[in-house]
Amino acid sequence: MRTVLFKRDRIRILLILNIFFLCGLSQAQYFELYGIIQQMKGDKTIFQEEELNVADNTMGGFGAGMNIDNINLNMAFLFGSTAVTSKSINLESKLFAVEANLDYAFISGIISPVVSAGIGSVNFTDSFTAYENFNETNFSYNIAGGLRCVFSEHILLKALYKATWTKIKETDSAIQLDGIAVHVGYIF
Repeated sequence: MRTVLFKRDRIRILLILNIFFLCGLSQAQYFELYGIIQQMKGDKTIFQEEELNVADNTMGGFGAGMNIDNINLNMAFLFGSTAVTSKSINLESKLFAVEANLDYAFISGIISPVVSAGIGSVNFTDSFTAYENFNETNFSYNIAGGLRCVFSEHILLKALYKATWTKIKETDSAIQLDGIAVHVGYIF
């Protein structure tokens, strides 16, 4: 039963992400590809009456976006690892995140303040430790704010303070992973 729910959640998220991008393709003015470095502070929650700590981590990845006036539809894929610990659990978990975001740049100039919001998923995978079957994909949502700089016709830099929330199964509350995200990209 649990495996069927995981597959349904993954399929729903993938369908939402595909519709999100296909709707914008016909209106796009230009496209961008970029690399991402994101530092995130960890958080704590309660798992089976124990405090569960998700450690600070740094993720790297890549993304793609399309622009329609001051609106940017983008998708990001991030990879990293973090320690997940409690009194009885000590995991080194691999992380994989997929996000679909909507950014709004307030100005069409070289430097613009930007706000962003999105949805996606975060996958935690056990990395050969004693705790069995820690492999789960959880819904996530995020908000961000910062600056977008277009240095030339083709070079893009975006620096955001970003907060992402997700809930590890069987915990009492969502965890917040927040920190600085830097995107360096090429505009087509």
